Amino acid sequence: MLTPLRLACLLLILLLSLGGCAHHQRALYNAPPAPGLSDALATAMHEMVEAFPDLPEQGPMITASFIDVAGGVPSTPFNRIAAELSTAALARAGMPVREVLIDGGQLLVMEGSYGLLTRRIRRLGASEGARTMLLGTYARGHERLLLALRVVDLRTDRVLASRGLSLHLNDDLRALLGTR
Repeated sequence: MLTPLRLACLLLILLLSLGGCAHHQRALYNAPPAPGLSDALATAMHEMVEAFPDLPEQGPMITASFIDVAGGVPSTPFNRIAAELSTAALARAGMPVREVLIDGGQLLVMEGSYGLLTRRIRRLGASEGARTMLLGTYARGHERLLLALRVVDLRTDRVLASRGLSLHLNDDLRALLGTR
């Protein structure tokens, strides 16, 4: 048998529990959205320069459009805009940048298990006075878009700085990638 005092205590506990759930639901509803492509790339580029503070001293940089690791995929708006956003963020972080965007699809020559920059790319970089290049590769999953970003020395293929990103594959990214 429940006494009035026990009944009041149970009702109070129930009300407090429901209030906590309601507060939790509001917190989830009001949570800030996940960062978009531009914000995620800007943060990654800023972190890259912070982690490798001598990166801007490595000389001017050129950029390649991002490469889909699946290969054989026609160029998409994502390939170019991701490279442009990354380059702009690196320039804001103090990296000297030359305004040259290379077609990433013609960038690498595979020898064994190694990808090497082509001689044509090295010559183009030298003609522009660039010593480094921003390379980006990506792969689409079911729910995520994975990106690997790196700054490479054009003379030695040495990776000077790198970052990886995992982004929620939302409708905007799907549209840029040419998929729905």
